[in-house]
Order: sequence, then structure tokens, then C-alpha cells
Amino acid sequence: MGSQEVVCNNPNCRAQLGWMVTVEGVELLQIGGVLVRQAHGVCIKCGKEFHWSVSERMLERLIGLVKAEAKDE
Repeated sequence: MGSQEVVCNNPNCRAQLGWMVTVEGVELLQIGGVLVRQAHGVCIKCGKEFHWSVSERMLERLIGLVKAEAKDE
């Protein structure tokens, strides 16, 4: 199970919000002792809105693959 830190999108904050972990090929968000497929809230440090979902992450990855493939052509 690989993991990557998830931080606040506010460039002046960058507080740690959790960890993105891959379980059986699916990227999930780990917040404390819970794995979630979707999370919506605000950063406790700066108040910036935070949205994260498995489907959005999968779409982001697919778009990246398509862009890379188009660049190779």
C-alpha cells in the first residue's frame, strides 16, 4: 500500500490534511484511522474549502494519460 501526503491547496498554508493511499489499485484518502472515497470540508488551519473524491482522482489520472499519449504522437 503506497501513500502520498495530501495538503491544503492554499499556497500560504499547505497544512497536512491526510494521506492518499492505494489499495488494490484504487486511490483512497486516509484521514487518521479512516479510509474514505470522498471528503468535503475546510482546512482547520486556514479555512480553505477541501474536496476530494475517488472518481475525480480517476478522471484526473485518465486525462493525464491521454495528454501524455497525445504528446508522444
